[in-house]
Amino acid sequence: MTQASLVANKKNNIDLVLQPVKDDSQITEASIHEIIENSEYKDLYVDNGNIKNAIAELNSVLKPLQANKSGREISYQILERRDATISISIDKDEMSASAEISTALGGKHLTAKAILNSAQQSGVTKGFTKEQLLKLAHQAAKEPAGSIVNGEIAHGKDAINGKDSKIKWLVQSAQDRILRPKAREDGSVDMRDLGDIICVKIGDPLAKKIMLTEGTKGFTVTGSPLEPVPGEDITLQAGEGTTLSPKNDQILISTLVGLPRIIDNGMEVDGVYRIKNVDISTGHIKFEGSVIIDGDICEGMKVTATGDITIGGFVESATLEAGGDITIGSGIIGRKQDTEELSIDDIKMSVCIRAEGKVFAKYCQYAEITCHSLRIENQMMHSIIDVEEILWLGSDEKANGKLIAGYIKAGKSVHAGIVGATAGSTTIINFSKKVNLIKEHLEDIEARLKIDSDKSTELQVAVNKLKKLPTDKVNPEMLSKLISTYKYHTNRMGEILNEKEVFEEKLQAYMTSVFVEATEKLYHGVQVIVGDFQDKTRREYGPTKVNYKERKIHFNPIVNT
Repeated sequence: MTQASLVANKKNNIDLVLQPVKDDSQITEASIHEIIENSEYKDLYVDNGNIKNAIAELNSVLKPLQANKSGREISYQILERRDATISISIDKDEMSASAEISTALGGKHLTAKAILNSAQQSGVTKGFTKEQLLKLAHQAAKEPAGSIVNGEIAHGKDAINGKDSKIKWLVQSAQDRILRPKAREDGSVDMRDLGDIICVKIGDPLAKKIMLTEGTKGFTVTGSPLEPVPGEDITLQAGEGTTLSPKNDQILISTLVGLPRIIDNGMEVDGVYRIKNVDISTGHIKFEGSVIIDGDICEGMKVTATGDITIGGFVESATLEAGGDITIGSGIIGRKQDTEELSIDDIKMSVCIRAEGKVFAKYCQYAEITCHSLRIENQMMHSIIDVEEILWLGSDEKANGKLIAGYIKAGKSVHAGIVGATAGSTTIINFSKKVNLIKEHLEDIEARLKIDSDKSTELQVAVNKLKKLPTDKVNPEMLSKLISTYKYHTNRMGEILNEKEVFEEKLQAYMTSVFVEATEKLYHGVQVIVGDFQDKTRREYGPTKVNYKERKIHFNPIVNT
């Protein structure tokens, strides 16, 4: 039987080699194409003419032979490696250039650099992006041999006209706020919400002149420049209470403490803002700085300040937010609610107070307060409290105030003279917020530990398998790499375990440090929660300190020495 094989020649192309043997079998063009299709050379260019020539010569050699006799070897190059080719086209407006690539037939693919060189030889000089060239080269390399791939390779840039000079307001003006109530989503107007109060200090920047721009030149892909139109100029005007900055004459600064007002192409500054009460006639207060209110904050009003808020009177069903402390000369009064029957998440207090710093008031009832530390001088009832550190009820010197009912989240400790009430209202004190944060970190540590543990186990198995192989079968470089990677992950596990131990110690130290102190009485029905551990008083206690120790909540008497 005639043997047909594909053999690489000196040009790295492929020859069809035939070993003629006369028998009943027959070599045809179809059988040669089948051999090619099932070979590693199927992507090469096929020379069908030479296939025909090879078969013709084979038949010629076989003709005079006797049965089962062999003839001379026949060899023809039938497969040729051909590199990818490219053609470049430029749009009429010269703002875009494209490439058409005929993919390689077993030869070399076009690199991004080769595409760039071809484009430059065709007159494309600008607008290339490395990403586009790499993407096209990569796409062409992935497509079947002999495919056509098209893609944009360069894009021109339109000229951008210059911008006119303009005034940029660095603060909001007084007139933007006064008597300009804010519209609600439904289109109605909130008469309480008049916007922000903006107070400036001496030297504060008020407005800045943004210089005109000349624009940005554009270009075509062939490198022709496209010219922009420059912007127009204006002059910055300094009104009363303002001047141009000596450091930068394009910036207007304040020479007074007060409220800014916009004028044509500039600003002026009015006198200092002061307020007695906050009610519907004043609107909500939103202030960059500290706010002093001589009187009261009335029902439904909001006061927001980046600094401190100081109130001489009381706060009634209002909202306060401060970047500093909040000091209330009288009390905090919210509308009464039946908090016993509701989930804590469903309770919405009519008073909401949030401060980055401390909060102080004489008394408080039916309020929600979030702050760093809170002191109520006399009594707090039915409130929702979230303090980063300490809740203190009483005078500066002694915790002798009353904490009656409510839900307290505290970071460090709670101090009062009396905690709870004879009526049996529920008082919950929870120290779980920081516990949960530490636990979340521990969960993250466990997850990272598992990843490295699983990887270490996987690598150990791979190392053991390689070590069991005969020496001549082992790739030393691969074994070394596996061992190195294994050591890396085991070292990481050690570091993570150390981190875990530190956080577990931190968790225990924190849980044992928090406490509740009732210097006079601790009533029935007071629940204390520390992480996963909790307990509730079932009787009345005298002076008591409540803390966590050895997986249990303890109620210990305070012994005065």
